[in-house]
Amino acid sequence: MAGLLTLNEKREKQEQVEKRNQQALEMFSSLYQQRKGDNNLNARHHWQQVEKVGFPVYRHEDWHYTPLEETLSQHYQQLAAFDVQDLVEQQALAFDCYRIVMVNGTFSPSESSKDFGPYQVTLLDNQSELPEAINGEIFLHLVESLAPQPLLISLKKGTIADKPLYILNITQGNEGSEVNSANYRFHLDIGANTQMQVIEHYISNNNQNRHFTGARLTANIGDNASFKHIKLSFENEISQHFAHNDMMIGRDARVHSYAFLLGGKLSRHHTSSALKGENTELSMNSVVLPKAGEIADTRTWLEHGEANCQSRQLHKSIAMDAGKAVFNGMITVMPNALKTDGQMTNNNLLLGEKAQIDTKPQLEIYADDVKCSHGATVGCIDEEQLFYLRSRGIPLNAARKMIIHAFAAELTESIENSVIRKHVLDRINQRLLEV
Repeated sequence: MAGLLTLNEKREKQEQVEKRNQQALEMFSSLYQQRKGDNNLNARHHWQQVEKVGFPVYRHEDWHYTPLEETLSQHYQQLAAFDVQDLVEQQALAFDCYRIVMVNGTFSPSESSKDFGPYQVTLLDNQSELPEAINGEIFLHLVESLAPQPLLISLKKGTIADKPLYILNITQGNEGSEVNSANYRFHLDIGANTQMQVIEHYISNNNQNRHFTGARLTANIGDNASFKHIKLSFENEISQHFAHNDMMIGRDARVHSYAFLLGGKLSRHHTSSALKGENTELSMNSVVLPKAGEIADTRTWLEHGEANCQSRQLHKSIAMDAGKAVFNGMITVMPNALKTDGQMTNNNLLLGEKAQIDTKPQLEIYADDVKCSHGATVGCIDEEQLFYLRSRGIPLNAARKMIIHAFAAELTESIENSVIRKHVLDRINQRLLEV
């Protein structure tokens, strides 16, 4: 049959992937040694995991839709911080907040707030330990190994933060053959009976040069805490972004997490959550908009570990031109998680004959007396809606954009901060210029 590989061709392909993976491991090992990783307890532990797990083998199921040939064939370097004063003035979101600025993975005190109010911000030392991964994978361990300055952000129990915490991450593209690899690592220790909001914002220093961003944010969320998280991944169209966020959530907590992943040639974003106490409510959502050959791979992993918890997930993908969106979500209900109420929905919109969607929502239930559902939809713009708008005198392109915005509105309109909401909508409009 056409398209099937012979045994010899399969063997040759396997050998090529193994050789590429070994060369990539040696290259990243050099970066690890350059940052004196062996002197760092956390970095050393995760580098051992990198060597143990290794990069995905040929036809690895979890990496079937994320092509790694370019990622693992490039030569990387880690650039130092640079002057970003003008860039911060131009692109930092202007709202009342406590601001942390990171440049190529390094804390920039000159561009950050001088006072962080109720938040305690600490640069972790070489002997600091960070929590184990909820659901580990190779690039998670790689970020932990290479991040130069992990930040610990603490909020004491009983504290209601007066302003959000805004983390602006700026990665520098490189003009030469070597690609800048910038790695960002944050851990939030959120006490019981607290309220806070954190915004992660990722940008490139320009639109001409490529880079690779590795990002990891973990949060231990205390009992009865209220935590809101928004991630804005708005890097340039030739960059790559691999991220893995973890949330460990206590009893009676209320957690809302939103990821607007609107940029990058290749992105793979994981969010892993574990509900460790009863009566917890979690909302986990995302929007991606790949275009012109871009690939946006979004993955969630959620463990319901205790009884009487509720989770809601809504993930929306808009694939344009030859863009490709991938979604893979897993909800696991453990044996003692009685009366779990979990829902996961993935809605997808195809714009263009070459656009692609691959979706795989999953459930694993080991408890009785639960209410769980998962589902996915894939479709194109409704021609009747388009005809209705055009019959009212609205031009074709404007009508299409209205429908696309309406598709994403369920999540964009949930952003309470008007400055952030406008920035997200502007970014969507910018990416729809070719529609």
